[in-house]
Amino acid sequence: MATLNSSPIAWLNRQYFDLGPLNGGKPHHYGIEFSYNSLINNKTLPYTVQVNISPFFRESLVKETGMFQYHIDHPLQLAKELRTERWEKFCEYLANYQELPNLTKLRVMNLLRSLCFHRVVKEYIPEISSAEIASDVELATLAWCRALSSLITHFDDRTFDYIQEIEAIATHAPSGSKVKINAGLQMVVEYAKTFGDLAAAEFWREVVTKDIQELKPSLNDFEFNLLMSMYYRSVSFVPFLRRDKQKVVEEMDLCESHARSLNPENELQQIVARENLSLCMESRSKESIWLKDLDLAEERVRLIVQIEPLEPRYHLELAEVLSKQGKLEEAAKVYRSATRLGPPGTPVAWFMAGQCHEKIGELELASDCYLASLQIEPEAISVVKHLSNIAPRLGNPGLVNWSNLRLAELEEQQQKLQPKAAPKFQSESLSALKRSADKVLV
Repeated sequence: MATLNSSPIAWLNRQYFDLGPLNGGKPHHYGIEFSYNSLINNKTLPYTVQVNISPFFRESLVKETGMFQYHIDHPLQLAKELRTERWEKFCEYLANYQELPNLTKLRVMNLLRSLCFHRVVKEYIPEISSAEIASDVELATLAWCRALSSLITHFDDRTFDYIQEIEAIATHAPSGSKVKINAGLQMVVEYAKTFGDLAAAEFWREVVTKDIQELKPSLNDFEFNLLMSMYYRSVSFVPFLRRDKQKVVEEMDLCESHARSLNPENELQQIVARENLSLCMESRSKESIWLKDLDLAEERVRLIVQIEPLEPRYHLELAEVLSKQGKLEEAAKVYRSATRLGPPGTPVAWFMAGQCHEKIGELELASDCYLASLQIEPEAISVVKHLSNIAPRLGNPGLVNWSNLRLAELEEQQQKLQPKAAPKFQSESLSALKRSADKVLV
Protein backbone atom coordinates (compact mmCIF):
# COMPACT_ATOMS: atom_id res chain seq x y z
CA MET A 1 0.00 0.00 0.00
CA ALA A 2 1.28 3.47 -0.90
CA THR A 3 2.24 5.70 2.03
CA LEU A 4 2.34 9.46 2.42
CA ASN A 5 6.08 9.46 1.76
CA SER A 6 5.92 7.05 -1.19
CA SER A 7 5.99 9.79 -3.81
CA PRO A 8 6.92 13.48 -3.95
CA ILE A 9 3.39 14.35 -5.11
CA ALA A 10 1.78 12.69 -2.07
CA TRP A 11 4.33 14.31 0.24
CA LEU A 12 3.86 17.80 -1.26
CA ASN A 13 0.08 17.53 -0.93
CA ARG A 14 0.07 15.88 2.51
CA GLN A 15 -2.50 18.30 3.94
CA TYR A 16 -5.23 17.06 1.61
CA PHE A 17 -4.86 13.53 2.95
CA ASP A 18 -4.73 14.08 6.72
CA LEU A 19 -4.06 17.78 7.50
CA GLY A 20 -0.42 16.86 8.02
CA PRO A 21 2.44 19.37 7.89
CA LEU A 22 2.77 22.04 5.21
CA ASN A 23 5.24 20.52 2.74
CA GLY A 24 4.11 22.14 -0.50
CA GLY A 25 4.63 25.78 -1.34
CA LYS A 26 1.63 26.55 -3.54
CA PRO A 27 -0.88 29.21 -2.45
CA HIS A 28 -3.63 26.60 -2.01
CA HIS A 29 -1.38 24.69 0.42
CA TYR A 30 -0.96 27.86 2.46
CA GLY A 31 -4.70 28.43 2.18
CA ILE A 32 -5.32 25.19 4.06
CA GLU A 33 -2.79 26.15 6.73
CA PHE A 34 -4.22 29.64 7.15
CA SER A 35 -7.76 28.24 7.41
CA TYR A 36 -6.77 25.65 10.01
CA ASN A 37 -4.89 28.17 12.14
CA SER A 38 -7.79 30.62 11.89
CA LEU A 39 -10.12 27.94 13.26
CA ILE A 40 -7.87 26.72 16.06
CA ASN A 41 -6.72 30.18 17.13
CA ASN A 42 -10.24 31.63 16.92
CA LYS A 43 -8.97 34.43 14.68
CA THR A 44 -10.63 35.87 11.58
CA LEU A 45 -8.49 36.32 8.48
CA PRO A 46 -8.79 39.75 6.80
CA TYR A 47 -8.15 38.05 3.42
CA THR A 48 -6.89 34.72 2.12
CA VAL A 49 -5.86 33.04 -1.12
CA GLN A 50 -8.15 33.43 -4.12
CA VAL A 51 -7.88 30.03 -5.80
CA ASN A 52 -10.88 27.73 -5.39
CA ILE A 53 -9.84 24.09 -5.91
CA SER A 54 -12.46 21.58 -7.06
CA PRO A 55 -13.21 18.01 -5.97
CA PHE A 56 -11.63 16.95 -9.28
CA PHE A 57 -8.26 17.83 -7.74
CA ARG A 58 -8.80 15.49 -4.80
CA GLU A 59 -9.88 12.68 -7.12
CA SER A 60 -6.84 13.17 -9.35
CA LEU A 61 -4.50 13.34 -6.36
CA VAL A 62 -5.71 10.01 -4.99
CA LYS A 63 -5.63 8.36 -8.41
CA GLU A 64 -2.14 9.57 -9.37
CA THR A 65 -0.53 8.76 -6.02
CA GLY A 66 -2.34 5.46 -5.41
CA MET A 67 -3.44 6.67 -1.96
CA PHE A 68 -6.83 5.00 -2.24
CA GLN A 69 -7.14 4.57 1.52
CA TYR A 70 -7.72 8.35 1.55
CA HIS A 71 -10.49 8.26 -1.08
CA ILE A 72 -13.33 9.79 0.93
CA ASP A 73 -16.31 12.04 0.28
CA HIS A 74 -16.47 13.47 3.80
CA PRO A 75 -13.73 14.10 6.41
CA LEU A 76 -15.60 11.96 8.96
CA GLN A 77 -15.17 8.94 6.64
CA LEU A 78 -11.39 8.83 7.07
CA ALA A 79 -10.34 5.71 8.99
CA LYS A 80 -9.36 6.37 12.61
CA GLU A 81 -5.88 4.89 12.13
CA LEU A 82 -5.17 7.35 9.31
CA ARG A 83 -6.17 10.48 11.21
CA THR A 84 -3.65 12.96 12.54
CA GLU A 85 -4.35 14.96 15.66
CA ARG A 86 -5.26 17.93 13.48
CA TRP A 87 -7.69 15.90 11.37
CA GLU A 88 -9.31 14.52 14.52
CA LYS A 89 -9.69 18.04 15.89
CA PHE A 90 -11.31 19.14 12.64
CA CYS A 91 -13.74 16.23 12.85
CA GLU A 92 -14.75 17.31 16.35
CA TYR A 93 -15.78 20.69 14.97
CA LEU A 94 -17.77 19.02 12.20
CA ALA A 95 -19.50 16.67 14.62
CA ASN A 96 -20.60 19.62 16.78
CA TYR A 97 -21.20 22.04 13.94
CA GLN A 98 -24.83 22.88 14.70
CA GLU A 99 -23.94 24.12 18.20
CA LEU A 100 -21.18 26.46 17.01
CA PRO A 101 -21.54 30.26 16.72
CA ASN A 102 -21.79 31.53 13.15
CA LEU A 103 -18.25 32.90 13.05
CA THR A 104 -16.80 29.54 14.07
CA LYS A 105 -19.07 27.79 11.57
CA LEU A 106 -17.60 30.02 8.87
CA ARG A 107 -14.05 29.08 9.85
CA VAL A 108 -14.93 25.38 9.80
CA MET A 109 -16.52 25.73 6.37
CA ASN A 110 -13.56 27.70 5.00
CA LEU A 111 -11.26 24.84 6.00
CA LEU A 112 -13.67 22.28 4.55
CA ARG A 113 -13.77 24.21 1.28
CA SER A 114 -9.99 24.58 1.14
CA LEU A 115 -9.74 20.77 1.35
CA CYS A 116 -12.05 20.51 -1.73
CA PHE A 117 -15.06 19.06 0.12
CA HIS A 118 -17.43 21.40 -1.68
CA ARG A 119 -20.46 19.13 -1.70
CA VAL A 120 -20.09 18.68 2.04
CA VAL A 121 -19.98 22.47 2.44
CA LYS A 122 -23.36 22.66 0.72
CA GLU A 123 -24.71 19.97 3.06
CA TYR A 124 -23.65 21.91 6.16
CA ILE A 125 -24.68 25.38 4.96
CA PRO A 126 -28.36 25.52 4.02
CA GLU A 127 -29.55 28.08 1.50
CA ILE A 128 -29.64 31.41 3.30
CA SER A 129 -32.49 33.81 2.58
CA SER A 130 -32.02 37.33 1.26
CA ALA A 131 -33.42 38.71 4.51
CA GLU A 132 -30.85 36.80 6.55
CA ILE A 133 -28.05 37.91 4.22
CA ALA A 134 -29.14 41.53 4.65
CA SER A 135 -29.38 41.27 8.43
CA ASP A 136 -25.97 39.85 9.32
CA VAL A 137 -22.57 40.05 7.61
CA GLU A 138 -21.58 36.70 9.16
CA LEU A 139 -24.59 35.01 7.56
CA ALA A 140 -23.80 36.79 4.30
CA THR A 141 -20.25 35.44 4.45
CA LEU A 142 -21.52 31.93 5.16
CA ALA A 143 -23.76 32.28 2.12
CA TRP A 144 -20.69 33.36 0.13
CA CYS A 145 -18.79 30.28 1.27
CA ARG A 146 -21.66 28.10 0.03
CA ALA A 147 -21.85 30.04 -3.23
CA LEU A 148 -18.15 29.45 -3.90
CA SER A 149 -18.68 25.71 -3.51
CA SER A 150 -21.72 25.89 -5.80
CA LEU A 151 -19.60 27.78 -8.33
CA ILE A 152 -16.83 25.19 -8.45
CA THR A 153 -19.18 22.18 -8.59
CA HIS A 154 -21.37 23.57 -11.38
CA PHE A 155 -19.00 22.10 -13.99
CA ASP A 156 -20.11 18.60 -13.03
CA ASP A 157 -23.66 19.50 -12.00
CA ARG A 158 -24.24 21.36 -15.26
CA THR A 159 -26.41 23.95 -13.56
CA PHE A 160 -26.10 27.68 -13.07
CA ASP A 161 -27.93 27.88 -9.75
CA TYR A 162 -24.84 29.43 -8.20
CA ILE A 163 -25.58 32.68 -10.07
CA GLN A 164 -28.70 33.24 -7.97
CA GLU A 165 -26.72 32.56 -4.79
CA ILE A 166 -24.02 35.08 -5.71
CA GLU A 167 -26.55 37.66 -6.89
CA ALA A 168 -28.44 37.48 -3.59
CA ILE A 169 -25.23 38.33 -1.73
CA ALA A 170 -24.21 41.08 -4.17
CA THR A 171 -27.67 42.62 -3.83
CA HIS A 172 -28.57 42.15 -0.18
CA ALA A 173 -25.36 41.88 1.88
CA PRO A 174 -24.77 44.84 4.20
CA SER A 175 -23.55 47.94 2.36
CA GLY A 176 -19.83 48.57 2.52
CA SER A 177 -19.01 44.96 3.40
CA LYS A 178 -16.20 43.07 1.69
CA VAL A 179 -18.46 40.10 1.01
CA LYS A 180 -20.90 42.31 -0.92
CA ILE A 181 -18.05 43.63 -3.07
CA ASN A 182 -16.57 40.19 -3.65
CA ALA A 183 -19.94 38.89 -4.80
CA GLY A 184 -20.44 41.93 -7.02
CA LEU A 185 -17.07 41.43 -8.70
CA GLN A 186 -17.88 37.79 -9.27
CA MET A 187 -21.14 38.85 -10.93
CA VAL A 188 -19.14 41.00 -13.37
CA VAL A 189 -16.88 38.05 -14.18
CA GLU A 190 -19.71 35.55 -14.57
CA TYR A 191 -21.88 37.70 -16.83
CA ALA A 192 -18.90 38.73 -18.94
CA LYS A 193 -16.85 35.54 -19.09
CA THR A 194 -19.50 32.83 -18.79
CA PHE A 195 -22.53 34.41 -20.47
CA GLY A 196 -21.05 37.18 -22.63
CA ASP A 197 -23.78 39.54 -21.41
CA LEU A 198 -22.30 43.03 -21.77
CA ALA A 199 -25.28 44.92 -20.33
CA ALA A 200 -25.37 42.80 -17.16
CA ALA A 201 -21.60 43.03 -16.73
CA GLU A 202 -21.76 46.83 -17.08
CA PHE A 203 -24.59 47.00 -14.55
CA TRP A 204 -22.67 45.04 -11.93
CA ARG A 205 -19.50 46.98 -12.60
CA GLU A 206 -21.35 50.20 -11.73
CA VAL A 207 -22.82 48.63 -8.60
CA VAL A 208 -19.52 47.31 -7.28
CA THR A 209 -17.68 50.56 -8.10
CA LYS A 210 -20.08 52.44 -5.83
CA ASP A 211 -19.75 49.81 -3.10
CA ILE A 212 -15.95 50.14 -3.15
CA GLN A 213 -16.18 53.90 -2.63
CA GLU A 214 -18.19 53.23 0.52
CA LEU A 215 -15.67 50.67 1.82
CA LYS A 216 -12.48 52.52 0.81
CA PRO A 217 -12.07 54.73 3.93
CA SER A 218 -11.86 51.66 6.19
CA LEU A 219 -9.07 49.92 4.23
CA ASN A 220 -5.36 50.02 4.97
CA ASP A 221 -2.83 50.30 2.12
CA PHE A 222 -2.42 46.55 1.68
CA GLU A 223 -6.17 45.90 1.67
CA PHE A 224 -6.78 48.76 -0.76
CA ASN A 225 -4.14 47.67 -3.29
CA LEU A 226 -5.30 44.05 -3.08
CA LEU A 227 -8.93 45.00 -3.63
CA MET A 228 -8.16 47.37 -6.50
CA SER A 229 -5.95 44.82 -8.24
CA MET A 230 -8.78 42.29 -7.99
CA TYR A 231 -11.25 44.97 -9.10
CA TYR A 232 -9.43 45.85 -12.32
CA ARG A 233 -8.75 42.20 -13.14
CA SER A 234 -12.51 41.59 -12.92
CA VAL A 235 -13.97 44.68 -14.56
CA SER A 236 -11.51 44.57 -17.49
CA PHE A 237 -13.86 41.95 -18.92
CA VAL A 238 -16.26 44.78 -19.78
CA PRO A 239 -13.97 46.52 -22.31
CA PHE A 240 -12.92 43.06 -23.47
CA LEU A 241 -16.53 42.34 -24.46
CA ARG A 242 -16.61 45.70 -26.24
CA ARG A 243 -13.41 44.73 -28.07
CA ASP A 244 -11.84 47.94 -26.73
CA LYS A 245 -8.20 46.84 -26.75
CA GLN A 246 -6.79 50.11 -25.44
CA LYS A 247 -9.14 50.15 -22.44
CA VAL A 248 -8.36 46.50 -21.60
CA VAL A 249 -4.64 47.29 -21.56
CA GLU A 250 -5.20 50.43 -19.45
CA GLU A 251 -7.23 48.57 -16.84
CA MET A 252 -4.85 45.62 -16.72
CA ASP A 253 -1.97 48.09 -16.31
CA LEU A 254 -3.79 49.37 -13.23
CA CYS A 255 -4.38 45.80 -12.03
CA GLU A 256 -0.66 45.07 -12.28
CA SER A 257 0.32 48.40 -10.72
CA HIS A 258 -1.79 47.72 -7.63
CA ALA A 259 -0.48 44.13 -7.48
CA ARG A 260 3.11 45.35 -7.51
CA SER A 261 2.30 47.98 -4.86
CA LEU A 262 1.48 45.31 -2.27
CA ASN A 263 4.12 45.50 0.46
CA PRO A 264 3.69 42.42 2.67
CA GLU A 265 4.66 42.57 6.33
CA ASN A 266 3.82 39.02 7.43
CA GLU A 267 3.51 35.50 6.00
CA LEU A 268 -0.19 35.80 5.18
CA GLN A 269 0.39 39.01 3.25
CA GLN A 270 3.42 37.52 1.46
CA ILE A 271 1.41 34.57 0.14
CA VAL A 272 -1.64 36.67 -0.73
CA ALA A 273 0.52 39.22 -2.58
CA ARG A 274 2.48 36.53 -4.42
CA GLU A 275 -0.64 34.72 -5.54
CA ASN A 276 -2.35 37.93 -6.60
CA LEU A 277 0.61 38.93 -8.78
CA SER A 278 0.59 35.49 -10.39
CA LEU A 279 -3.14 35.74 -11.12
CA CYS A 280 -2.67 39.24 -12.51
CA MET A 281 0.14 38.14 -14.81
CA GLU A 282 -1.84 35.07 -15.87
CA SER A 283 -4.62 37.39 -17.02
CA ARG A 284 -2.04 39.62 -18.68
CA SER A 285 -0.58 36.68 -20.58
CA LYS A 286 -4.05 35.87 -21.93
CA GLU A 287 -4.43 39.56 -22.79
CA SER A 288 -1.18 39.32 -24.79
CA ILE A 289 -2.42 36.26 -26.66
CA TRP A 290 -5.66 38.10 -27.45
CA LEU A 291 -3.56 40.99 -28.79
CA LYS A 292 -1.49 38.48 -30.81
CA ASP A 293 1.74 39.42 -29.01
CA LEU A 294 3.08 35.94 -28.27
CA ASP A 295 6.53 37.17 -27.26
CA LEU A 296 5.00 39.30 -24.50
CA ALA A 297 2.73 36.41 -23.51
CA GLU A 298 5.78 34.16 -23.18
CA GLU A 299 7.59 36.77 -21.07
CA ARG A 300 4.64 37.08 -18.73
CA VAL A 301 4.04 33.35 -18.31
CA ARG A 302 7.75 32.77 -17.66
CA LEU A 303 7.49 35.28 -14.82
CA ILE A 304 4.55 33.35 -13.36
CA VAL A 305 6.48 30.06 -13.55
CA GLN A 306 9.36 31.79 -11.78
CA ILE A 307 7.01 32.99 -9.02
CA GLU A 308 5.16 29.65 -8.68
CA PRO A 309 7.56 26.93 -9.90
CA LEU A 310 5.53 24.12 -8.29
CA GLU A 311 2.22 25.01 -9.94
CA PRO A 312 1.67 22.70 -12.96
CA ARG A 313 -1.05 24.90 -14.43
CA TYR A 314 1.46 27.62 -15.21
CA HIS A 315 3.89 25.19 -16.83
CA LEU A 316 1.04 24.08 -19.06
CA GLU A 317 0.22 27.67 -19.97
CA LEU A 318 3.87 28.37 -20.82
CA ALA A 319 4.04 25.26 -22.98
CA GLU A 320 0.85 26.30 -24.77
CA VAL A 321 2.35 29.69 -25.63
CA LEU A 322 5.56 28.03 -26.83
CA SER A 323 3.48 25.71 -29.02
CA LYS A 324 1.68 28.69 -30.56
CA GLN A 325 5.11 30.16 -31.37
CA GLY A 326 6.21 26.96 -33.06
CA LYS A 327 8.81 26.19 -30.37
CA LEU A 328 7.71 22.58 -30.21
CA GLU A 329 10.84 21.00 -28.73
CA GLU A 330 10.86 23.43 -25.81
CA ALA A 331 7.09 23.13 -25.44
CA ALA A 332 7.37 19.34 -25.17
CA LYS A 333 10.01 19.74 -22.47
CA VAL A 334 7.84 22.14 -20.47
CA TYR A 335 4.77 19.92 -20.83
CA ARG A 336 6.81 17.01 -19.46
CA SER A 337 7.98 19.17 -16.55
CA ALA A 338 4.31 19.71 -15.67
CA THR A 339 3.76 15.95 -15.42
CA ARG A 340 6.27 15.80 -12.56
CA LEU A 341 4.33 18.33 -10.50
CA GLY A 342 1.16 16.30 -10.11
CA PRO A 343 -2.47 17.30 -10.56
CA PRO A 344 -4.28 19.12 -11.92
CA GLY A 345 -3.84 18.26 -15.57
CA THR A 346 -1.19 15.52 -15.57
CA PRO A 347 -2.87 13.45 -18.33
CA VAL A 348 -3.40 16.64 -20.36
CA ALA A 349 0.29 17.48 -20.01
CA TRP A 350 1.31 14.01 -21.23
CA PHE A 351 -1.11 14.27 -24.16
CA MET A 352 0.08 17.71 -25.21
CA ALA A 353 3.73 16.64 -24.90
CA GLY A 354 2.89 13.72 -27.16
CA GLN A 355 1.36 16.05 -29.73
CA CYS A 356 4.52 18.17 -29.77
CA HIS A 357 6.71 15.10 -30.28
CA GLU A 358 4.37 13.82 -32.99
CA LYS A 359 4.50 17.12 -34.90
CA ILE A 360 8.32 17.08 -34.99
CA GLY A 361 8.42 13.44 -36.03
CA GLU A 362 9.51 11.89 -32.71
CA LEU A 363 6.93 9.14 -32.84
CA GLU A 364 8.46 6.85 -30.21
CA LEU A 365 8.43 9.67 -27.67
CA ALA A 366 4.92 10.64 -28.75
CA SER A 367 3.75 7.07 -28.20
CA ASP A 368 5.32 6.99 -24.73
CA CYS A 369 3.54 10.23 -23.81
CA TYR A 370 0.17 9.05 -25.09
CA LEU A 371 0.48 5.79 -23.18
CA ALA A 372 1.42 7.70 -20.00
CA SER A 373 -1.68 9.85 -20.43
CA LEU A 374 -3.85 6.77 -20.85
CA GLN A 375 -2.41 5.23 -17.69
CA ILE A 376 -4.14 8.05 -15.80
CA GLU A 377 -7.22 8.59 -17.99
CA PRO A 378 -7.84 5.33 -19.89
CA GLU A 379 -11.06 6.66 -21.44
CA ALA A 380 -9.52 9.75 -23.08
CA ILE A 381 -10.65 9.10 -26.64
CA SER A 382 -8.58 11.89 -28.25
CA VAL A 383 -5.41 10.30 -26.90
CA VAL A 384 -6.36 6.89 -28.26
CA LYS A 385 -7.09 8.44 -31.66
CA HIS A 386 -3.61 9.96 -31.85
CA LEU A 387 -2.03 6.72 -30.70
CA SER A 388 -4.01 4.78 -33.30
CA ASN A 389 -2.85 7.18 -36.02
CA ILE A 390 0.87 6.81 -35.28
CA ALA A 391 0.90 3.13 -34.27
CA PRO A 392 1.26 1.77 -37.87
CA ARG A 393 4.44 3.82 -38.32
CA LEU A 394 6.06 2.40 -35.18
CA GLY A 395 6.32 -1.16 -36.46
CA ASN A 396 4.43 -2.49 -33.43
CA PRO A 397 1.51 -4.65 -34.63
CA GLY A 398 0.38 -5.27 -31.06
CA LEU A 399 0.00 -1.54 -30.44
CA VAL A 400 -1.83 -1.15 -33.76
CA ASN A 401 -4.34 -3.88 -32.93
CA TRP A 402 -4.87 -2.74 -29.34
CA SER A 403 -5.30 0.96 -30.19
CA ASN A 404 -7.81 0.16 -32.94
CA LEU A 405 -9.76 -2.13 -30.61
CA ARG A 406 -9.71 0.41 -27.79
CA LEU A 407 -10.77 3.23 -30.09
CA ALA A 408 -13.76 1.21 -31.31
CA GLU A 409 -14.76 0.48 -27.69
CA LEU A 410 -14.55 4.13 -26.67
CA GLU A 411 -16.47 5.34 -29.72
CA GLU A 412 -19.24 2.88 -28.89
CA GLN A 413 -19.26 4.06 -25.26
CA GLN A 414 -19.34 7.68 -26.35
CA GLN A 415 -22.52 7.08 -28.32
CA LYS A 416 -24.22 5.58 -25.27
CA LEU A 417 -23.00 7.90 -22.52
CA GLN A 418 -23.46 11.58 -21.85
CA PRO A 419 -20.58 13.68 -23.20
CA LYS A 420 -19.14 14.44 -19.77
CA ALA A 421 -18.67 10.75 -19.01
CA ALA A 422 -15.85 10.33 -21.53
CA PRO A 423 -12.67 12.36 -20.90
CA LYS A 424 -11.64 14.05 -24.11
CA PHE A 425 -8.46 16.11 -24.40
CA GLN A 426 -8.48 18.62 -27.25
CA SER A 427 -5.36 19.97 -28.95
CA GLU A 428 -4.32 23.43 -27.76
CA SER A 429 -6.81 23.19 -24.92
CA LEU A 430 -6.51 22.96 -21.16
CA SER A 431 -10.16 21.99 -20.73
CA ALA A 432 -9.43 19.50 -17.96
CA LEU A 433 -7.80 22.25 -15.94
CA LYS A 434 -10.88 24.42 -16.15
CA ARG A 435 -12.64 21.81 -14.02
CA SER A 436 -9.86 21.74 -11.47
CA ALA A 437 -9.61 25.28 -10.24
CA ASP A 438 -11.39 28.57 -10.53
CA LYS A 439 -10.17 31.94 -9.39
CA VAL A 440 -12.59 33.68 -7.09
CA LEU A 441 -12.48 36.82 -5.03
CA VAL A 442 -12.34 36.01 -1.34
